[in-house]
Amino acid sequence: MSKRGKTPSLIGGGAGKTKFVQAQRKRSCKRCEREIPRDVWCAEVTIPASMGGHKTYCGRCFSEILDQSEVELARLRREHEAHP
Repeated sequence: MSKRGKTPSLIGGGAGKTKFVQAQRKRSCKRCEREIPRDVWCAEVTIPASMGGHKTYCGRCFSEILDQSEVELARLRREHEAHP
C-alpha cells in the first residue's frame, strides 16, 4: 500500500507552524508575559483557526516547551513500541 501525501507531524498539527523571527516591535511572551524587546529573536506559533493570528514565546519559555514536547514524544514512543 502506498503512502498518501507528506508525512504528518504531531508537532504543530493542532498548534500551528512554528518559526523563529526577530521582533519588529516590542512584544510580550504568551506564557510568562515578559517583554520581548524589538530585534530580539523569539518563537512565533501560528494559530491555524485564526486569520493570521499567532502566539509569541520568549527563548526561555520556548526551551521549556521543547523540553516538555520531548518528554511527551518519548512517552508516545514507548507506548507505541509496547503496542505495535
